[in-house]
Amino acid sequence: MDSSHPHGLAEHLDLIASMSLRFATTKDLDTSLKHGLERIADALDAEAASLFLVEKAELVCHACAGPVDITGLRIPLNSGIVGRTVSGRMTQSVLDVQNDPDFHASVDSKTGFVTRSILCAPMVVQSEALGAIELINKKTGDGLFVLSDARVLEALSAAAALALLNARMAQALVEQERLQREMELAAQIQQSLLPENRPAPFPIAGLGRPFREVAGDFYDILPLTDGRIGFCLGDVSGKGMDAALLMAKTASLFRSLAKDERDPALLMARINDELCETASQGKFVTLVAGFLDASGQRVVFANAGHEPPLLIRPGQEPISLPAPAPPVGILPATVFESEEVMLDGGVLYVFTDGLTESTGGNGEMLGAEGVAALICRQGELPLADRLSDLADSAMAPGRAVHDDLTLLAVAGLPPSADIRAISVPQCLAHLNVPATPDRLKLVRRVVAEAADLVRLSEEKKGDLVLAIDEALQNIIRHAYGGPTAKPVDIDIVREGDMLVARITDYAPPVDQSRIRPRALDDIRPGGLGTYFIQTVLDGHEFEEPPPGAGNRLKLSLRIASEGTQP
Repeated sequence: MDSSHPHGLAEHLDLIASMSLRFATTKDLDTSLKHGLERIADALDAEAASLFLVEKAELVCHACAGPVDITGLRIPLNSGIVGRTVSGRMTQSVLDVQNDPDFHASVDSKTGFVTRSILCAPMVVQSEALGAIELINKKTGDGLFVLSDARVLEALSAAAALALLNARMAQALVEQERLQREMELAAQIQQSLLPENRPAPFPIAGLGRPFREVAGDFYDILPLTDGRIGFCLGDVSGKGMDAALLMAKTASLFRSLAKDERDPALLMARINDELCETASQGKFVTLVAGFLDASGQRVVFANAGHEPPLLIRPGQEPISLPAPAPPVGILPATVFESEEVMLDGGVLYVFTDGLTESTGGNGEMLGAEGVAALICRQGELPLADRLSDLADSAMAPGRAVHDDLTLLAVAGLPPSADIRAISVPQCLAHLNVPATPDRLKLVRRVVAEAADLVRLSEEKKGDLVLAIDEALQNIIRHAYGGPTAKPVDIDIVREGDMLVARITDYAPPVDQSRIRPRALDDIRPGGLGTYFIQTVLDGHEFEEPPPGAGNRLKLSLRIASEGTQP
């Protein structure tokens, strides 16, 4: 260091400290770099200054100080004195630029500015060169930069490089968190697209367990007004958000087209043609789609390149039903085939390869035979429980699942069963009211009218009215913290032999573990309403609320217990 020079390093310690602090704490890096560059130029008596950053194979000017603004100027990475500084990671002091072979006079010729001397220091962090700071033309003394100037500039360049690296890491972290939130939201939306399993004796159930946050598998169950029940299960090739988007489109196509198309082969062809028009990047969908007819015993389906479904009948060998056609989304105008099977008291199982390709400790895959063996060991379980048991078996200790697990089962019904009453939900009432006590009278009247539609006894009707009234009062008092204009949705439907009320609020999610009745001998306010709800109804549970909502409570009352049907 040239300690005899009036601008020694020690005299610039305050500048170095203040600029380092600003660089390290800034939220607007570009503004801070420009401000810092102006202070550096002023402290070191430079006529002009510029700051270049490495962007791929170029150096780009991000900040300027002095009479000429070259912000945005791009030069090749190894070009000029700045390029030499960055590539060599060493400070360059050029006393006479006209004699330097790397000096480019094009900027001077375009702007009229005259460059005489240059001091350029690299912005380096752990041997990685992020850019360089360049000072031009010393204004004082003999017009030349000295060693002490170089040391000050090197210290400030190092601080700027560290600030830049920290800012980039912070930005990357913010972007990662944003993507994580988006993935979580996408997963929630995907789950909301999957249908809820209905209570027995509904003849079709499904289950989906994503391997990652966003799945490429899907299934749907669609009761139709003519008594049939449509179903599908698919697996999109690939992973990630693009697979999830194709999954959502295919599921939407099924739900839309299955309402009008009775032949599964023609339904599959229409889905295929739609996907072929827009599918990209070589993605496709393996898909099984079909209908359980109103008899509750005959299944007609088409299989487009999917895992063979298994038909398991009591006392018979499992039957595998291979796919006769390729996946959808590959070739337009593909001809698909419809296949008909009679359940005869059995169950048709459809699943993705996440189940068959699950592996044991020896690396051996479960395969279709292993799946059939697991099913045959289950015994008499409710349909949804059979699927859960299958998935649990594939994920048991000592086994590994490498993909999404998605399963669907279609079971036969007794000949005397009325599939229309079981499958088609009957909407009895829908209310959207503010969470205020003055609306409870209206709700009570509508609930009573809905109960009359399914011919509940006066006693059961009174129990239902009081249970819903109590639930709404709890929402007003506890979820919302008092009366509010925020809404509560009440939906009352008939699902088979059950009358179901779903109450949805938009308050913050509650801690369900803390919602429990207190003992009857505990004499203090609160808690008996929960006890009453549990006592008079046949079911009560919290369900996953729709996107944007806070909580959803499902209350169920059995209609068949009254011995009358509408």
